[in-house]
Amino acid sequence: MGIIESWMKNSTRAEKNHSQLFTPGCESLLLEAVRDLDQVGERLVAIQLLRAGTVGFHPWDDGEAVLEQLQRSRAREAIADLQDAVELNYSASDAAQLSEALDRLGDTAGATLWARAAIQEDPCNPEGYLAIARTYLRRFRRDEDSLAGLHALRYLTKACQLQTVHSECLRSLAMLLLLLKAPLAAAKVLRPLRKLVPHDPMVLALNSLTSRFPAENTSNIQELFLRWETGTTPQHSIDNMTSIPCPEGVDAWELDESRSLVATSSGANQSGDTAELLSVLAGTLTRATPRMGLGEFCKVTARGRSGVLIGRAESSGMIFCHSSRNSVEPSLSRWLEGDRGREMSR
Repeated sequence: MGIIESWMKNSTRAEKNHSQLFTPGCESLLLEAVRDLDQVGERLVAIQLLRAGTVGFHPWDDGEAVLEQLQRSRAREAIADLQDAVELNYSASDAAQLSEALDRLGDTAGATLWARAAIQEDPCNPEGYLAIARTYLRRFRRDEDSLAGLHALRYLTKACQLQTVHSECLRSLAMLLLLLKAPLAAAKVLRPLRKLVPHDPMVLALNSLTSRFPAENTSNIQELFLRWETGTTPQHSIDNMTSIPCPEGVDAWELDESRSLVATSSGANQSGDTAELLSVLAGTLTRATPRMGLGEFCKVTARGRSGVLIGRAESSGMIFCHSSRNSVEPSLSRWLEGDRGREMSR
């Protein structure tokens, strides 16, 4: 009883001093608290606290190493019971927990298999979606794999739709948004958790990070990923926009190397939404084609009911042109590939 009473007192004191544990320079103090919790058998509490610390002190190699060791140890201890659970009393939650343990032990294929089994067993249970999302989120954080980040976002969004106030889903989504340097969006996600679990160490750490980054000026998640990948934030300024001389009935937009809109034709839409959509299109094309083994992007044509849009990469950026008449595509393509007089300023 003495050990239990001692731990309860330490646990209560630790909860009250969470903010102190996460202040700069307190890494060793946090590690000491985590080791004390682990020694008295409270490994899950230790993991939760250290996980919050690796967020608050990121990058923190020592903390990450200890966290990985604790999580692997806990997964090894639980794996047999989890395997028995899915065999004897199969449920979506059991499958999701087994998926989590397998992923911690490095069995990515097995983890994905059981997470998808959880979704198949109960498509309305967010646990299966969360299990897959966490696998992708760890890969995104560890390997800086943007495709893994997009997959994590997809599954986290689905999980949050199924249960709007799911603590684990919201924490994971907030972490993803902070990795993308989107503190305003992360703060919005954390808002219900600050009311529901105000002393949760992960919520405290994530909430602390929201005040450290400059506020993002976009709500477009694709644009956030591009800014994270490129380290560049486009600057669209109408005041500095120059003119592109175009044939009648043609709209044109030029973007520079930073994906900023720098020139348009006289009648082209110059709104912020249009500029950002074109920026996303340019960034996606230039980054996707090399990954697909197709080399550098050169030219793209999109046809639809609203006409034809043609984009062309140039040494200084990219230019797009649009006409509501599909029949002018050949002449529009020739105009775009010609020198166009080069009157535009770059």
